[in-house]
Amino acid sequence: MEKDKNTIDSITIGKLIKELKKTYPDISSSKLRFLESQGLVSPKRALNKYRVYTKNDIKRINFILKVQKDFYLPLDIIKEKINSKEFEKYFKDGKSIENMQLDLGKEFKEKQKNKDLTSDELKKKLKLAQSFIDDLIDYNIIESRDDNGKIIINGDDIQIVKMAKELSKYGIHVKHLQMFENFAIRHSSFIQQIIMPLMSSSKKDLHRKGKKVALRLENDLSLFHGLLLRKENRKFLEKNK
Repeated sequence: MEKDKNTIDSITIGKLIKELKKTYPDISSSKLRFLESQGLVSPKRALNKYRVYTKNDIKRINFILKVQKDFYLPLDIIKEKINSKEFEKYFKDGKSIENMQLDLGKEFKEKQKNKDLTSDELKKKLKLAQSFIDDLIDYNIIESRDDNGKIIINGDDIQIVKMAKELSKYGIHVKHLQMFENFAIRHSSFIQQIIMPLMSSSKKDLHRKGKKVALRLENDLSLFHGLLLRKENRKFLEKNK
């Protein structure tokens, strides 16, 4: 793949997929189109209207796939990195994708170490009404615990609160979010069934493999759901032009 990236000016989606499948067997045209829809890559169109990918496009795609495969990072984190000046600097300085993905993985792990907050701290930080936080707790959207009379919000759930706040701008009430929590429970149960043979083993290496499979499935199922949602919205928009 490295040879192709350095010797061609552009490549069609069919040829690109053929090359990528050598390293990423699950890659498909729908996955590449999804990356395009998320603003992660912007292929040009040839005179026949077909997508053509430049060396820069291929560089981005290769980086995205490597980071997703090895670190299971969400696309918003990846997008932030590849749209930064630092991304281009890595290549100008001769640093490899491996160097970059390791750095990004470390950054993401640090960001994931969210500090637990009291309900009052969270309310002030995000400028929320106490009733909004109470609803998120009551509908089991976020986890909390009592610590000497103070309500403590799990640090890993802070991002959920932020997203709930954003969604509220569209008139989406906390009670509407419960269906997504129910979806998540069912999807998690599905993943648990798949990895249970690995997690039930007494061998540590199989335990580690089970965790990796769980993270990979979490990422792939989220992507699959996004593609299905996009398909249904497209059908609606085309019907109501």
